Amino acid sequence: MLTHLTLINFALAEHLAIDIDKGFNVLTGETGAGKSLLLDALSACLGERTDTNYVRYGSEKADVTASFSYQENSPEALWLKEHELDDESGEIHLRRVIFATGRSKAWINGRPSSLSELKEIGRLLVQLYSQHSQQQLLEPPYPKHWLDRYYHFYAPAQAVRDAYSTWQKNIRQHQAALDAQATRKQRIETLELQLEELEDVVQTDYQEIEQEFDRLSHHEAIMQDCIYSLNVLDEAEQNMTQELASIMRRVESHAGRSEQLSGIYNSLLNAQSELEDAAANLRQFMDRQSFDPERMEELNSTLEVFHRLARKYRTQPELLKAEYETWQTELEQLHQLEDPETLAEQVAVSYQDFLEKAQHLDQIRREAAAPLAKQLTEQVKQLALPEAHFEFKFEALEQPSSEGLSFIQLLFTANKGIPAQPLARVASGGELSRIALVMQVMNAEKTEAEVLVFDEIDVGISGGTAEIVGRLLAGLAQHVQILCITHQAQVAAQSDQHLLVKKQQTDPASSTILSLQEDARIDELARMTGGVEISETTLQHARQLRQLKFQQV
Repeated sequence: MLTHLTLINFALAEHLAIDIDKGFNVLTGETGAGKSLLLDALSACLGERTDTNYVRYGSEKADVTASFSYQENSPEALWLKEHELDDESGEIHLRRVIFATGRSKAWINGRPSSLSELKEIGRLLVQLYSQHSQQQLLEPPYPKHWLDRYYHFYAPAQAVRDAYSTWQKNIRQHQAALDAQATRKQRIETLELQLEELEDVVQTDYQEIEQEFDRLSHHEAIMQDCIYSLNVLDEAEQNMTQELASIMRRVESHAGRSEQLSGIYNSLLNAQSELEDAAANLRQFMDRQSFDPERMEELNSTLEVFHRLARKYRTQPELLKAEYETWQTELEQLHQLEDPETLAEQVAVSYQDFLEKAQHLDQIRREAAAPLAKQLTEQVKQLALPEAHFEFKFEALEQPSSEGLSFIQLLFTANKGIPAQPLARVASGGELSRIALVMQVMNAEKTEAEVLVFDEIDVGISGGTAEIVGRLLAGLAQHVQILCITHQAQVAAQSDQHLLVKKQQTDPASSTILSLQEDARIDELARMTGGVEISETTLQHARQLRQLKFQQV
């Protein structure tokens, strides 16, 4: 449960430290006093979005901390252990710092954490219900979601969504195979012909034969230049080898006198060796060269084939082999495509699986709907709607969806003898407010969270109805901790702890929160019922409201 809240420079709160008791806690105060202060601070600690308005005027940052106690082996305890955030204190400390620049930081038990982690642990700790929840009643999916939430149909509902997704995926694959089947055979034939045409050609390296053809085309010029080069190197009367030897003798005679000259001599020695090797290789190259007109003609024919095929397939001759390999891969993939008939079988199997799961979900929903509608009817009747009646209506969908086989409506009538109609069509604003409140209380009974927050959900009710709402919340508080903002004295009178928010006209203005003792509670209840002037009559009425709580015990 929530045990403590600390607010520093948060909105109107300069420095507030509030202890929260177990049971039913109410928060009251005049309009504009800052009743939403605690809820906004709590929401910030639970990872909700914040803005710079939360930073007190003139401050650089706002700092809020929420402390919770928890039980061993509870969902939040397991979460802490999983994230290595548990400690020996047996408490959870959620802290949020909001800077005036707009950014924020978060901590869980003193360790820096992400907002997503705050939200994860927050969902396990606190469930929030607001005055705007009645608008959800008018949204078409709400009755189904409420039914599933109340009976915890999450697993079968998710199983239906997963099965539907698999079925739809198989349908798409089958359709793709059917679409491809028309062109698949033709494409396979085309690829096979292309591969057959290139099969022999690509066994030859285009660049190698191109180089060989170029060498034969320039055979005479190559030989003439080789003869000249060999003559200069080694065969002329004054050849390069002899000249180099003369130079080396001259340098060698002085090599012992200078390290630099010694290095030059060694370089010349290496050059002499390289020239001798070059001359030998040149002779060897010339000995092996011969002009073969038949070979040249053969190479020319092969090159012509390359160029012809390259023009045909709109590519470069040297890229034909790569094209060949690409076509091979495509052909293999086409042969591996699943047969449409096989895919059709998968569609049928996945549809049957979806249908079975959807029929099961539809059945358990239908079985649960009637008792839930009856329970809702009985609860709403207490709130000045004695002839209220609810029933769920299941309409088969034209096409199954990921949500099931039926469209589910919540029908309502407030008058005897008049058939129930869709809630959005017949319920007034005041009726919607009371219905939403009861549905929220019923949901709260099923939640795993140990802290429930109700933000002015009793708007639009008063008198005896408000008293019954207070009793409902007080009864719920026997099992969970409740924090409720209310304007109704009848609701506040049923609380275990009463927190009063007061605005102080300091500079700048600030809010404070007081935990009221019994006498002060009577005064506040009198203010809530009697307005500005508090008389003995209003005080007496306030005392009577408080007595009603203890009479219920």
